[in-house]
Amino acid sequence: MTEAVRVLVVEDHPVTRDGVRTGLERGGRVVVVAEAVDAASACAAADRVRPEVAVVDLRLRDRHGRPAGHGTDVIRHLRRTLPSVRVLVLSQADPEEVVAALRAGAHGYVAKTATSAELARAVEAVLTGPVLPPELAAHLIGELRQECRPLTGREREVLHCLAKGCDNREIAEELGIAVRTVNRHLENIRGKLRSRRRSHLIRLARDLRDD
Repeated sequence: MTEAVRVLVVEDHPVTRDGVRTGLERGGRVVVVAEAVDAASACAAADRVRPEVAVVDLRLRDRHGRPAGHGTDVIRHLRRTLPSVRVLVLSQADPEEVVAALRAGAHGYVAKTATSAELARAVEAVLTGPVLPPELAAHLIGELRQECRPLTGREREVLHCLAKGCDNREIAEELGIAVRTVNRHLENIRGKLRSRRRSHLIRLARDLRDD
């Protein structure tokens, strides 16, 4: 008899987390070996139990509704320390966040509207290859593979400052340029990386720094 797939579930909502565990274990082919509610506990749990698959939500919050890390933090940790773990994103995030998660090292994506049976099949499938819903596959793969104009050296310096948490005025001071010049560089970066959201740019900047 084939051994059950060992899974770590990273999900902040208790009801959703219970439903994911129950649905995954119903067929006897998957066993949830650990659960985590935030990025820090997810990284610690992964190091402890060494799962085969991590099912990761992206937008993690504590019980007070405050941010508790992001799923991409968990994905980057797994890529660095446990590269054999396959990562399946389970989220209702927008396409930009899903693409960022795939770039960070995730191997597949399932929407939270999926049934328990569909999620269980995805967990097994991601062991041997990427998993993307048919209706999103073309869009997401196109985003990942689309060539963009390379960033200039100065634009990379601006991104590096973003990764450190600098605001526009602090970036200007560090690089010895005017704030309006920083704004122009950021506008060019947004166009090249096809992202309007500063939070997404910061995550991309940290991905580039970690690579």
